Amino acid sequence: MEIIIKGVTILDPKGPHHGSKKDVSILDGTIAAIEANIDAPETAEVWEESGAHLSLGWMDLQADFAEPGAEPKEGLDNGLAAANAGGFTHVVLNVTQEPIPDTKSNIAYLISRSEEAATRLLPLGTVSKGRAGKQLAEMRDLAESGAVGFSDDAPLDSVEMLRRALEYSHGMAQPVMTCPLELGLNAHPQMHEGATSTHMGVVGNPHVSETMRIKRDLDVLRYTGGKLHFTCISAAESVELIRAAKAEGLQVSCATSAHHLFFVDEDLSAFDGTIKTLPPFREHSDREALCAGVLDGTIDAIISDHRPEDLEHHDVEFMLATYGMVGIETVYPVAKAALAHAEDATAEAAIVRALTAGPRSVLGWDTPHIEVGARADLTWFHPSHAAAQHRVTKGANRPEYSNRAVAYSGKGTALRTLRG
Repeated sequence: MEIIIKGVTILDPKGPHHGSKKDVSILDGTIAAIEANIDAPETAEVWEESGAHLSLGWMDLQADFAEPGAEPKEGLDNGLAAANAGGFTHVVLNVTQEPIPDTKSNIAYLISRSEEAATRLLPLGTVSKGRAGKQLAEMRDLAESGAVGFSDDAPLDSVEMLRRALEYSHGMAQPVMTCPLELGLNAHPQMHEGATSTHMGVVGNPHVSETMRIKRDLDVLRYTGGKLHFTCISAAESVELIRAAKAEGLQVSCATSAHHLFFVDEDLSAFDGTIKTLPPFREHSDREALCAGVLDGTIDAIISDHRPEDLEHHDVEFMLATYGMVGIETVYPVAKAALAHAEDATAEAAIVRALTAGPRSVLGWDTPHIEVGARADLTWFHPSHAAAQHRVTKGANRPEYSNRAVAYSGKGTALRTLRG
């Protein structure tokens, strides 16, 4: 099968065709030609849209598809279809399934489920057995089975567990991942602790619950060595701490969600449980610092943190609503809207980096280039209308963006992927 992509601007920093407008021929999953003009044979499929861009395939470092265990909320097949609709060629699957991916066989099962899908599923293994935080999982066995990192999808409360995980991971490309939150400061927080939570009369989670854990975990990393990744940061001081740690030479990386770049705590003032997340959306100054961290590369990856819920669990009172929302189909346009204050080319480059080279670096992967002979691991998109109005995900907890400049397309053809 041959696909001809016509007149596309190639975004591939350090690649041989970066910034150029070319025709690209894909033959049987491999880039066959990149030229100023390629005549398309009648048998070829042609992709052509004025202003479209082509980048390395996008990777989401954190998503939950609720399978095995809670398939009606999403399911692996539907989740992968939603990821593909969002432009992702690779998705790192969280560890919230039942059975928990803490054995070689469970990792192998998850990998097998995406062999024929347009989007490749990359499973995480757990840090601890059963995600209980008491006994270290067989991390090397999990890595050899295909796990791309280690996470309990929760704060690693035990310092000893974090230390042993970092020490045990020496020599492996896979990072140890943790959510930096000290939840013991306030029980059952509903949102960020600040003026808005006080006005609403609900329990809040303060900045310090995140930053105190980041300081502790960075101290452990200095002592042990290894690779540490913070799965989703939300506070301005967190950006500064990680920026300084990178300058120091520590092997640390971090991500934030597209929605943390977009929403703030004031958006919850109507008690909208759809945008109740953990870590919570914080203040305007935090959102601005996160955006700056994406623009300067301190934040390595933008994630969806896709967490679908069915209507039964979502349509409840604010205090009973679960944490998380769906959003794997809208990561790019939401991030684009969040960075609208930056110069277009700067914002575009930063977003593409945080969806391509950044996530691959976190996992210890090399970053390929768009060049003849390379495998076609590509995302084709249009900056002005990269999300279709239709939805693929089953999740009922979908946020509303109102008139806040999230770019949609009525065509539904402005975003496609190729995975050779």
